[in-house]
Amino acid sequence: MLVPLLAVLAGAVLVHAQAPRRPHIVVILADDLGWNDVSFHGSDQIPTPNIDALAYNGIVLNNYYTQPMCTPSRAALLTGLHPVHTGMQHGVILEPEPWGLPLDVPVLPQYLRGLGYRAHAVGKWHLGYFRANYTPTARGFHSHYGLWNGYHDYYTHHAQASFIDMDGFDMRRGMEVDWASRGRYSTDLFTEEAERIVRSHPVGDGAPPLFLYLAHLAPHSGNYEAPLQAPVETIKALAHIKDPERRVYAAMVSRLDDSVGRVVQALQEKGMLSNSVIVFASDNGAITSGIHPNKGSNWPLKGVKGGPWDGAVRVPACVWSPLLRRPRRTSQQLMHVTDWLPTLLAAAGAAPAPDRVLDGVNLWESLSLGRAEGTSSPRQEVLVNIDYRGSGAGGYAALRLGDYKYVNGTALLGYQDTWLGESGREEPAPGVAAVPRALSSPTARAIAAAGLGLADPDRCDAVRRSATLRCEQGADKDGFRYPACRPLVAPCVFDLSADPCERRNLYGTPFLPASVLAALEQRLADLRQTVVPPRNVATDLRADPELWNGTWANWADLLDEASLRGAGELPRPRLRPSRWG
Repeated sequence: MLVPLLAVLAGAVLVHAQAPRRPHIVVILADDLGWNDVSFHGSDQIPTPNIDALAYNGIVLNNYYTQPMCTPSRAALLTGLHPVHTGMQHGVILEPEPWGLPLDVPVLPQYLRGLGYRAHAVGKWHLGYFRANYTPTARGFHSHYGLWNGYHDYYTHHAQASFIDMDGFDMRRGMEVDWASRGRYSTDLFTEEAERIVRSHPVGDGAPPLFLYLAHLAPHSGNYEAPLQAPVETIKALAHIKDPERRVYAAMVSRLDDSVGRVVQALQEKGMLSNSVIVFASDNGAITSGIHPNKGSNWPLKGVKGGPWDGAVRVPACVWSPLLRRPRRTSQQLMHVTDWLPTLLAAAGAAPAPDRVLDGVNLWESLSLGRAEGTSSPRQEVLVNIDYRGSGAGGYAALRLGDYKYVNGTALLGYQDTWLGESGREEPAPGVAAVPRALSSPTARAIAAAGLGLADPDRCDAVRRSATLRCEQGADKDGFRYPACRPLVAPCVFDLSADPCERRNLYGTPFLPASVLAALEQRLADLRQTVVPPRNVATDLRADPELWNGTWANWADLLDEASLRGAGELPRPRLRPSRWG
């Protein structure tokens, strides 16, 4: 049963009796964006001046971790709970599967509505829709415009099912199908909707604060026939990238970056920017190869989306706000996607009810004050995942405790347990360098126009240098041959402070203290006792869009309605072969 909204509202406890004016909160989520696909991490190949301007003038979150795939990361962000505690840890919600984020778990917009916020969702949902009460406007958002599934074609907005032959239209405004969107590029549509929401939001005394959750599809791949799609003029502007697929991917990222600039400009023009908190992050790492590959790069990190390695879960992220007391720097403190819920509530002057235990940690004060590196951080560990379901295709447990990371098992039998993607150093974008480009971007101009000041070029360069990872290419060091990491045979352990690219396996070597190994294995054993079973269920053939006017619909509700009306024989799906053979 869905938690009544009043119960959720009562769950937000005010920190101050007379709270100051609550900030507007904007969360911009990229989809499958690689560590190496933003300029502020040191790559000059794909210009991202608007994202960079937020990073240089805010805080780069250089040890920010998320979940390995789309559905789990979104569930973690909106609930403040690790997916192993909500049953969302195993894979993603496939198109014809009748399940979703548990209805008895409150989500961020519900908390914020209790504080007077107007909450709007734009873009990708991917947390369930087989019944209407799983969709965004039933989960605390006042409005939603976008897709319910995990991806679709950027122009036709048709989503092809994975592993079964189904295809349907997926673009909604609330519960209504938006047929008029056909032929328009998804990233542009979502940007325009975000601008419309900002420009129509009331301001002034007594006006509600805004929560905008802009979950872009970009740069996730589209359908199988045309996975990489971008407007022609944007592709042409990136002619310095020789690989044609990487060039289109870069254009998808570029259009995403343009979107960030347009949203920041809209906030400034509305007079809202000086009281805003803006978060930018990727939902998980890029998938350079595999299912739904997008040519993104996690270099120099190991692995891709879906696996236990840092290339899947350590992603680009930053936070910008004039409320941050020590901005314009790179933070190396550990942060996890579950931390956003308590952290943003703290920024809004509130906290979750004390009787609701979260996995997320409130980092607002720590981030805002900018404690000196090396001092204690509120977060000391990150559970990547515990998921041994489907052991025939792998299954693993992975945990970071302090600087050490433990990996036991892997995904897809280890086929993607390597270092993939371009370095981004060989094909720099022509024209001005990354920092001057960022300082002349629409985002930078909006910040300056709001009278908030900009970081000078030297400070931007310093932030960029401190956010750039440098890893030794070989596993051997000082004449010592480290054992190969074969996580399906034996666990692997890495010291990420010295080896962020997971090249030197310490397991079984004299360099791994016995006390550290014991602590890692004991903590993982303790966490395993708290895991709830995955919620995944099998495909329901009655979800087939052929039965619902060619659309992906809340088919379980529609079947119930047809049955109650006595509509005679209910639709009969036909089983068709998968495109996968």
